[in-house]
Amino acid sequence: MSLTLLQSLFVNLSVLVTLSFVMSLTYRSWPPPRHWHLKTARLTLTVLTSLALVALAPADASGLRISLWLVPIAVMILRYGLGNGLLAGLPAALLPLLETGPGAAAVTVSLINLLLVGGLSHLFRWTLDMSDPHGSLQRHAWIAALLFLPVNMGLVLLPGGPDALERTYVSGWVFNMVGFWAVASMITGRVALLQSTDAYREQAHQDALSGLPNRRQFELDLPFTVPGDALLLIDVDHFKRVNDLYGHPVGDEVLKRMGTLLSDALRGRDRAYRYGGEEFAVILRRVQPGRIEEVAHRLRELIASTDFGEPPGQVTVSIGGSPFGLWSRTRTLWDADEALYRAKQGGRNAVTISAPDLFPHEPEGTDAPALNPTLS
Repeated sequence: MSLTLLQSLFVNLSVLVTLSFVMSLTYRSWPPPRHWHLKTARLTLTVLTSLALVALAPADASGLRISLWLVPIAVMILRYGLGNGLLAGLPAALLPLLETGPGAAAVTVSLINLLLVGGLSHLFRWTLDMSDPHGSLQRHAWIAALLFLPVNMGLVLLPGGPDALERTYVSGWVFNMVGFWAVASMITGRVALLQSTDAYREQAHQDALSGLPNRRQFELDLPFTVPGDALLLIDVDHFKRVNDLYGHPVGDEVLKRMGTLLSDALRGRDRAYRYGGEEFAVILRRVQPGRIEEVAHRLRELIASTDFGEPPGQVTVSIGGSPFGLWSRTRTLWDADEALYRAKQGGRNAVTISAPDLFPHEPEGTDAPALNPTLS
């Protein structure tokens, strides 16, 4: 094992880690979007990385190059399958054709190495998921030890190949294993970070009790409303009495059931929120002004007819609503809140919809009730 070989492999390892870090930056969100251009970008980066690793490995006296070019190929096979990985590895395997020296013989060695390592990587796809951040680093290491056992075995086909294999096998196997461990750790660490960020983002914008988006998410969605949308504010009647008579656990169950009823009743493009306490909000998308009250009454009747269990049995709600228009969204919020107040003052279990002086023109593609057909 020569010092020159160790230096060459160390340079290869440094380049591999650097370019793999660039690869890890293509993971930007979780769950990962299934866009073809992301897959294409990663496969292209894999091709460039493998080519760079081969090109930067100095040739020995016999013209052979020992590098870590199979590491990114193994990673791509684990991520996208055998066919994509072998296709990404072909340019690096054929690169010796452009050089003087071993030429076709070196290509043969590279292709054999590609098939052997690629085949083992394919066999271990069920064991190691590159999108799974919970696999231990130890697991990466022992799998790498198996994946790269046949590395450079094709050297035995060349004149003087067995001697070259004896000189390079152990160091090549160890550096390939360390390189794979580093790349796998980098990618799974990136995935773990994205998953944690997604979980924290979801927790920050979702009400844990009702399962609905919370007021923070409502305030983020509010600026994206347009004329032709509408807002409903829903308040559970006498909710304090439910908590006082039956305890807060029963009140919590009422809020959970309310969340389920609202989310199941609305169309996919509409959205319900827990606005605060016992109050909920609903944004209706592209609904005709004349239909707002109809939708509100259907929600009120649905909730009033639902058995919430003993206790409290039946629960009613008061609903206030207002359309979005050419005026400010703050005005729509105030109008809906004022309408809700009037519904409660009028005896509760009621619906009041504000009627601004100026309605926007009826939007294209509006349809009747903003509820699932099963509720019509």
